[in-house]
Amino acid sequence: MNNTIKTELRQHILDCINDRILTNDNQDEWHFYAFNEDYYIIGIHRAKEWLKTHSINAFDAVDIVREYETNNFGEFTTDINPESIVNMLAYIYGEEILYSYDVENVEELKAQIENDLSNFEDRLSKTNKDFVFFNTDNLGNIVKYTFSDDYIRYKNKYENFMPTETAKNIKINLVD
Repeated sequence: MNNTIKTELRQHILDCINDRILTNDNQDEWHFYAFNEDYYIIGIHRAKEWLKTHSINAFDAVDIVREYETNNFGEFTTDINPESIVNMLAYIYGEEILYSYDVENVEELKAQIENDLSNFEDRLSKTNKDFVFFNTDNLGNIVKYTFSDDYIRYKNKYENFMPTETAKNIKINLVD
């Protein structure tokens, strides 16, 4: 999934929170309400444009949907047309994004998405949290991070951490 899709779908989730579609009362159904209750994209032309905007080859999109459905449902049932494929891609990628967040309520989800939609330097300069917890790739680039005061909760979920004051004084490489 490319960065433009991540950004767009994160914004969609944030819109669902702000519109009170996602709440603490329906937490177990967030994915359903955000990506399955209604169509994400309506119209063949809009779906084709969505694929172009995100630089997705139509054949690759069909293959992603086919593989997902076969692995999760045992068969490929989505109609092969731009609208159906794009909506299923939003369903698949939306699930991946929502389940990547380790949150206990809608307020935490909103805060983490808002943080993800802003850049690291902006977040770092505005945070009042004591630590930045992060994971790195083989080259030492940060691939996932969060700010928190809750050392106990995050110390085993992330490979590394440092005080935010230290992070403000060093150059950090991010990969998304």
